[in-house]
Amino acid sequence: MTTEAKAETAYRPRAVRSAGRWEADHAALKLFTITATPEPMSAEAIALARETVVADGSANGLGFVILHRGEEALWLLLHWWLPGGILGQLLWSSPLAGPIRFEARDRPLMACVWELVPISFERDLYVRTIMHGRSAEDYLAASLPDGSY
Repeated sequence: MTTEAKAETAYRPRAVRSAGRWEADHAALKLFTITATPEPMSAEAIALARETVVADGSANGLGFVILHRGEEALWLLLHWWLPGGILGQLLWSSPLAGPIRFEARDRPLMACVWELVPISFERDLYVRTIMHGRSAEDYLAASLPDGSY
């Protein structure tokens, strides 16, 4: 790996924020936003992300959504808990330039290092709450503190 390549992949913390809760059909979803720049996520991006998730209809039960404005694209990740502690996931992206149009992405994509922060938090929370007999409201009420991760 060259020095230039190392500089490109250097880790720089990003702003992670809890952005509320969505009720969508048979799902209760927490929203996290991640931004590579200091500006908060736009209301338009959040509205279009919600529209995409609701239109898809895959989520059922409890879960969370990550909307990440990175350096290469606007990423939308939908996660929902399935029986047995299994986490379902769908992934969309939209170019940063031009109108927001989320398009489904195929595997092997899963998540980046910044998106793994709320994913890890939600995993641990799910174990502490739902898998230990606590209520869905206990799970939904807790959130990753806003910060730079």
